[in-house]
Amino acid sequence: MAETGVEGVEIGVYDVRAEVSWERAMGWDRLAAVYGLGVVALLLSLPVERWPSGALTGEPEAVAAQVRGLATVCAQRGLPVLGLWPGGDLPTASWERMTEGLALVRDAAARTGTRLAVEYKPGTLVATSADALRLAADVPGTGILLDTAHAYAAGEDPAEVAYLLGDLLWHVHLGDARVGQADDDLPLGRAHKLGTFVKALDDIDYAGAASFDLYGAVASGRWTGADATRESVAHLREQGVR
Repeated sequence: MAETGVEGVEIGVYDVRAEVSWERAMGWDRLAAVYGLGVVALLLSLPVERWPSGALTGEPEAVAAQVRGLATVCAQRGLPVLGLWPGGDLPTASWERMTEGLALVRDAAARTGTRLAVEYKPGTLVATSADALRLAADVPGTGILLDTAHAYAAGEDPAEVAYLLGDLLWHVHLGDARVGQADDDLPLGRAHKLGTFVKALDDIDYAGAASFDLYGAVASGRWTGADATRESVAHLREQGVR
């Protein structure tokens, strides 16, 4: 995969105890040596299928336990930010419980010096950039993970969102989507051109990781992971990114 122009990978985790054992982490390093791609980011995914009663709003102590484990790995690997997607917290959930749960989880991560970037997505309690900004204001010390596909799905312009978030933008996922299709995760350039977003990142001096999130495209069977990544890299190069 290094030949595609990618410099590293983000590891998505559902259960730290099952998926981030010492042996598995050593496996990451072996694969990095073979393919030239190290681990540059970690994401804790909390989908509704695994958290039917809510994640931050339903089982915050259990989420905090997950975060403590992953934050330790982040500290060991020099990764300052841990991504967090609260997909199990649906629009009907309590905002107050959300802020209380996130504060608990923020403090769990902070023990290792790790910061949390919360990913917003239509169809969840944190559905838009406005929701993400409200959450960051209500729980100081947390930041925002901007997924360009989720922004497009919400009818937002990711470039405008980047300027709006400013120094609260701590992590980026790259993908494309049609309006209203939050699970598209299409290769870049399929529905929108991303050049203005890249310029916005430069303008705000964004220095964090930017990972391809093409899960929906690959899960559809229309692309392999390598093909979706190559197409996305090609689009970025067409937009002047080198």
